[in-house]
Amino acid sequence: MSYKDLYSEVKKRKMEALNKKNVVKAVEKHGRILAVEGRFEKPKHVVNNMYAAEKTIISPGKLVKYDLDLYDLVLIGCPGDQVSEKLHPRIKTYVENGGWLLSTDWCLVTIVEKIFPGYIRWNQQKTADSVVACQIDEPSHPFLDGVTQEIQRSKWSAKTSKDVQRNEFKWWLETKSYPVQIIDHQKVRVLISSRDIKYKWGEGAVLCYFDFGTKGGRVIHIISHTHLQKGGEKGKYASALILTNMLDDKISQKMGISQEPRVPIWNQPTQAFQGVPRESDDWLNPPSTQDNYFTPSTTEFPGNAELTGTSQIVELERSNFSLAISCSYCGFDFTSTTGKVYKCQECGALYHEECLNLQINEGVCKSCNRILLW
Repeated sequence: MSYKDLYSEVKKRKMEALNKKNVVKAVEKHGRILAVEGRFEKPKHVVNNMYAAEKTIISPGKLVKYDLDLYDLVLIGCPGDQVSEKLHPRIKTYVENGGWLLSTDWCLVTIVEKIFPGYIRWNQQKTADSVVACQIDEPSHPFLDGVTQEIQRSKWSAKTSKDVQRNEFKWWLETKSYPVQIIDHQKVRVLISSRDIKYKWGEGAVLCYFDFGTKGGRVIHIISHTHLQKGGEKGKYASALILTNMLDDKISQKMGISQEPRVPIWNQPTQAFQGVPRESDDWLNPPSTQDNYFTPSTTEFPGNAELTGTSQIVELERSNFSLAISCSYCGFDFTSTTGKVYKCQECGALYHEECLNLQINEGVCKSCNRILLW
């Protein structure tokens, strides 16, 4: 399927099946995106086929001539090193003024870490050229509106590999993609992650973002690139939904359009994956049954013991342990955070509140592999 056909289908599905005709029309009338090419990121493959009032694609050297405040979304493509550092203050001001910045892969170091330090960073590992399965962590987030339901349509199910669940899709990592390490777990939201990436290269974030400033500014980052040539049709379709959803959300906020996530009743799966909103405390009161937790097998995670034991989760008082101890999930200590701290009663592994939120979705303690129970 060509990119033109792919994005045409995305638009059609949003208008007809996802009940977003008003949002699509608003983006077509008001949405403006500026894409800065990178040596390894070719945004023309996707941006030219998105629906928007203005779609501008430029080389890094021409960025100085453009008023960023005229655009709702600015995409800076990997590697980002050709964007002059003299323009970094302008990019920061653009986001402070309410603009949305989307960066890809190596821009994590050249753009995000330099202009917006303290949120996310490269973990110093480099991936191989591979295609990995991705899990949707927050299916109800506007960026992921309709994604879970759409990728489970029979059209895509037939094209799903045996090792990929119906509510997952494949993502292509180019050689030497940069895994994303979360620094500020309170402010950074991970919307899509990959157990494959986490297991092989230490970090699992695929798509994440953080808000910046007081006017609705946002910095969005994805590992690898937007065009996903090797991600398969299902992966390309998911990527197209997500990228267009970003502009949908921005324009919806800008124009005051209500954009509630919708699930068409004729397309609703019987057991759709339910993610955990990172800004909600619902996960602290889980249902009585824990059948929805993912339990990794010994074949997926070599070296794991038989997953037959259980362990209680215990909340700790911060005065009862050394803040210099590292969190079992992220590897950072507890000196710079004020949130709750939890312990696996069986092995004593400690977790930040947000880290436990992520780890408990896998169902087991990262240290002892026992099933976590409340």
